[in-house]
Amino acid sequence: MKETISMIDTIDEIISYGAKKNVLHLSTGNFKLNGSKIFLSGDIDKEVINFGSCSYLGLEFDARLRQGAKDAIDCYGTQFSASRTYISNRYYKELEELLGKLFDAHAVVTPTTTLGHIGAIPLFIGSNDAVILDHQVHHSVQTAVNLIKSKGIHTELVRHNRMDLLEERIKALYQKYNKVWYLADGIYSMFGDGAPVEEIYQLLDKYPGFHLYIDDAHGMSSFGKNGRGYVLSKKNIHPKMIMATSLNKAFSAGGGVMLFPTEDMARRFRTCGGPMIFSGPMQPSQLGAAIASAKIHLSDEINLFQKQLHASISYTNKMIKKYELPLISESDSPVFFVGVSLPKIGYKMISRMINDGFLLNLGIFSAVPMKNTGIRFTITRNHSFKEIERMVQSLSNNLREVLAEESFTIEEIYKAFKIKTTSQQKPIELAPSVISENDFEIIHAKSIQQIDKRQWDDCMGERGTYNWEGMKFLEKSFTGNDKPEDNWVFDYFIIKDALKNTVLSTFLTTAIWKDDMLSSEAVSIKIEAERETKDPYYLTSKVLSVGSLLTEGSHLYLDKTSPLWKDAMHLLLEKINHLQDEYNAHSTFLRDLPQGDSEMDGYMVENGYFKINMPVSYQVQKLNWNTLEEFLQTLTKKSRKHIKKEILKNENKYDVQIVKNPSKEEMEHFYKLYSNVKGNGYKLNTYALPYKAFENMATSPNWEIVCLKLKPEFDTRTERQAVAVVFNFTTDTAYNAMIIGLDYNFQEEFKCYRQAIYRLLLRTRELNKKVLRLGYSASVEKRKFGAIPTESVGYMQAKDNYSMEVIESMSVLQEKR
Repeated sequence: MKETISMIDTIDEIISYGAKKNVLHLSTGNFKLNGSKIFLSGDIDKEVINFGSCSYLGLEFDARLRQGAKDAIDCYGTQFSASRTYISNRYYKELEELLGKLFDAHAVVTPTTTLGHIGAIPLFIGSNDAVILDHQVHHSVQTAVNLIKSKGIHTELVRHNRMDLLEERIKALYQKYNKVWYLADGIYSMFGDGAPVEEIYQLLDKYPGFHLYIDDAHGMSSFGKNGRGYVLSKKNIHPKMIMATSLNKAFSAGGGVMLFPTEDMARRFRTCGGPMIFSGPMQPSQLGAAIASAKIHLSDEINLFQKQLHASISYTNKMIKKYELPLISESDSPVFFVGVSLPKIGYKMISRMINDGFLLNLGIFSAVPMKNTGIRFTITRNHSFKEIERMVQSLSNNLREVLAEESFTIEEIYKAFKIKTTSQQKPIELAPSVISENDFEIIHAKSIQQIDKRQWDDCMGERGTYNWEGMKFLEKSFTGNDKPEDNWVFDYFIIKDALKNTVLSTFLTTAIWKDDMLSSEAVSIKIEAERETKDPYYLTSKVLSVGSLLTEGSHLYLDKTSPLWKDAMHLLLEKINHLQDEYNAHSTFLRDLPQGDSEMDGYMVENGYFKINMPVSYQVQKLNWNTLEEFLQTLTKKSRKHIKKEILKNENKYDVQIVKNPSKEEMEHFYKLYSNVKGNGYKLNTYALPYKAFENMATSPNWEIVCLKLKPEFDTRTERQAVAVVFNFTTDTAYNAMIIGLDYNFQEEFKCYRQAIYRLLLRTRELNKKVLRLGYSASVEKRKFGAIPTESVGYMQAKDNYSMEVIESMSVLQEKR
């Protein structure tokens, strides 16, 4: 059975691709660091100025921290290896007393911030509490939350910094649970924007059962009195709040700190927090450095360091405006994110910046949506104004050049991030493209009626159920319906080269999809419960997709022998981007492309698409037999036995008809049988097809209805009706079994589904077709008839990851159960 491409697989592919491009998984050389300069080893072998450090105050080389680390090693060696439950070295107590003064709260030191989360979240969030996570909260917090999901604790996501939506969810959960927890960051690590602390505190004061858990790792030291962080620079610790922070970043030591409003909470965490009992302790050198850093923070010297850092941050913001870079979130944090939109632009930018002597970070999926790729960099006190301006100028120059190479604009970047261009920003003048639309003939039609039938069928006629007549049927069936999900928008593209050879041909539909369409059945069942009781369009979105929800096969004709195939793909993706904006579609999807095409995989990743496995489809191709015995010889011994036992013994119990012009009563019964199958599982969770589509099938010369009835001696009902029905689309060479309906009251005894497949096989041979396409699912049954699997992949791009993360969180919970 084919494994689904998980989010982990997607991340692995993207990061590995970046490593091959020498922009990720870099390493320093064998030398001493010198301020902000580092030396990259390996294939790059170059000295660069590091704009990726989180040591914002530049204290890592401070003589006092280094001496503190050395003294601790001299006193305790490289490690004092004992659980804190039994004994701690004296530095722990000294550090926690200093941190208590620094934060004006009760502090407990942890080996890392992540282990602090893992210790605190399962301890303080009770079995009858509810958890709401900001959907951009740090991964380490989400990891800890996964531990409590297995206990059945209610968890959900809320869109980033949306206090209006947060309050709605507090109200909805308030009466059901003892406490409602909101988990967030102080400074968010990717875009550098801050939590709306004032508004959160207003909610804490307004709702007695509302509690806050917040991670302020990136705000530590840079903000607040004594460097107590971004959150506590706004307010003192709240009685209903737990805060975590890091000593690894601007504090320049090691470990994490958990902060509590009461001594009893700190005591409970120290005695019951899992990692506090079972994890190894911090190294003495880390503790010694942290004590030295804490003493600096408690002195007036910290004010000078903060002023120097914020002067550099302010200067960076001015330089970004001067050089007109698309900064995604302007703030006074040391974290900056310049949007570039497409991964291929990001890869090129990082490589060019390294060549210019600057190391910056690539912000890419899953930290951000694929189309929200950007250049993330950080400012520290070690950076001079001259270094900052040189870096920003280089960033601007390289962005202009790369955008010109990729025929992309600043305006498109702002559009991808849903940010309006300011009046001061001027559009970048693009250099002439190597390939322009003038080198191609591009046909874009809104209806199949606008396309020559022969031209369409030459490329698309035998690839599936979407020849010219098939598209005419789809347009007729999925327009003018009552429900929004039953109305599709159609777009057709044919791209020819200068010699009038077709390089690319495809069609797209824009429709409302269920976001869990390819999720596990268990997750879809849970989501459907929400749709039935609350919102019928919960976790649904408008999707612009190659192909449609009622077609299968290779929807994209692409002549890979043409040297211009990538240019044709580029034009198609460009058109898709414009249509996505025009239709306000959340996602774009290129589906049913061949699996194992590494060249296409790399091309799509560069253009901001991540890969997913499509369901396996099945088809029977061995149809050159004339007798039953010849057919059986095409099968394995095991399958022959199955056919004889389960199919042939029931063959004489059925009457089979090819139904022409069915009556209204027959059609209503056929639709009921289809509804039985549709409601029987969620392996491919889509909306039910409208009745109108079945009426059109019944009158179309390209569709054929195969109806199976039991003979009177086996069907004792007053009125003998079909127990199985299959709607099939015919082309010159293929018989396409598209939709099946079953009466499950007869399924167990008479094996209606298996008999239907067998009859389709006979009908395909009778019509002298070359292939029988059997669609998705029921792989075991179809293989018994000699059907072979066709594996394919899809490439998807979404405006944000919110729905994906909600569904992923449900999947994690289901797996643990």
